[in-house]
Amino acid sequence: MGKTLSFITKNTDYIILFVLNAVEMVLELVAARLLSPYFGNSNFVWTAIIGIILLAMSLGNIIGGKFASKKQPRFWAGLFLLFASIYISLTPIIDAPILQSIKEGNMGTQFASVLSSILFFLLPSTILGIITPIIMKERIGDGKDKGKESGRITATIAIGSLIGTFLGGFFLIPALGTKMIFALLGTTIIPMVIILRPLQQNKSKKHRWSFITTLIIAIVISIVSIVIVNNKGTTDGISIDTEYGRIIIEEGEYGEDTVLFYKQSGAYSSATFLDEDRKFDLVFDYIKKYDLMFNFLNVKQTAMIGGAAYQYPKYFISHFEDKTMDVIEIDPASTEIAKKYFFLDDLIETYGEDRLGLYNEDGRIFLSSSDKKYDAILNDAFSGEVPVGTLATVEAAKTIKQRLNTDGVYMSNVLGAVRGHKGRFLRAEVKTLMKVFKHVYVVPVHENVKSDQYTNWMVIATDNDKYQPEEIVKIELSDKDVVLTDDYNPIDSLITTDYYD
Repeated sequence: MGKTLSFITKNTDYIILFVLNAVEMVLELVAARLLSPYFGNSNFVWTAIIGIILLAMSLGNIIGGKFASKKQPRFWAGLFLLFASIYISLTPIIDAPILQSIKEGNMGTQFASVLSSILFFLLPSTILGIITPIIMKERIGDGKDKGKESGRITATIAIGSLIGTFLGGFFLIPALGTKMIFALLGTTIIPMVIILRPLQQNKSKKHRWSFITTLIIAIVISIVSIVIVNNKGTTDGISIDTEYGRIIIEEGEYGEDTVLFYKQSGAYSSATFLDEDRKFDLVFDYIKKYDLMFNFLNVKQTAMIGGAAYQYPKYFISHFEDKTMDVIEIDPASTEIAKKYFFLDDLIETYGEDRLGLYNEDGRIFLSSSDKKYDAILNDAFSGEVPVGTLATVEAAKTIKQRLNTDGVYMSNVLGAVRGHKGRFLRAEVKTLMKVFKHVYVVPVHENVKSDQYTNWMVIATDNDKYQPEEIVKIELSDKDVVLTDDYNPIDSLITTDYYD
């Protein structure tokens, strides 16, 4: 015990650097989970977060370097860290109204993501960056072993960042959820402030009382944050962080009905009626457009990529008794959520397991490795409002075609517009599918839709010459419309998520 305490005492600075850099990496990981319910989980969001945090760490290093040469650097470092603790602990309490206001400002995903990152991550990350130069200056000083000490500090920072990455990604996010992690990160900083021994450098009673008051405030706020997050009621729904994103389950009104919504990465992906008699019916009528597959051929075996709350699979199995469906959903947690909250278990209990195959795999990998053939393959895979890019390329279309029976049909739910800036992805997807299939049709899923209106469209691709949908919308392609490939797939730039009418 004595040796352990002696080791800790001699290496407190390394412990501080290790823990704070682990905190920084966990903060960066959960940052995207904080923003994704409002702005999605696209490359734009990640770019904004990484860019602002890198900027903050650089600013912190510069500021820390200046403070390292001044008097009482540990005192000021400790005070700064308490402010970071307060800021991070308050985040899960105040984030919702601020992020909702930014979203409603319709300023575009890029700008909204940058602004949100600045508001929530610039200050705490800057403060965390201040500590390293201060500790490095005191540890290295004018000693003879500058190189050795510098190497130890750099290695400690790297190992702390590594542990924080794995701890956050593999354990904390699935186990605790985004808001609780923020509350705990704020709390974790407080012990680091104490072992930094900031008061040893400052004998001023005024400064001591200021520091002690700030410390008490930080402790109280961190405890309050944990209690609020832990005891949050169901009025804001159930928030579940999974390996692939943040899922929110909440009751709401849809027309004259009360339904349970499934929301992921800022978009309502699925829903179910809570009425026992309608639990297998479709809430979103446009999804019924998948039934157009029956006009092409006598569909028996189908596959659907993207399960979410399993709205269409429940309808399909309960309404067509002689048909089967394999559902490929990448997130195992989504399937469990559908079973627990969206009556998927009831469907299996009522109709058995023989006609419904559940696969928790990447859709494209599943099709590439499978030897199954289908009459129809349906695609409803999204990350929020952004379609899965790996399913939108020429190579993906070839894989899909290989898994279709002769005259089989591929149908994809696509967000966009027929014409104008809002239709860049829809036109790119049509042009891409035309490289593989003989016929590609675009069918509106709502009535009286304008050509420049941003909404859902059903894209149908097939080699079947026997049938053509009646409601086809003509797509005018140009040289500006791109063909998507695995090598060139700028889907985040093509998809529009900020232009609803």
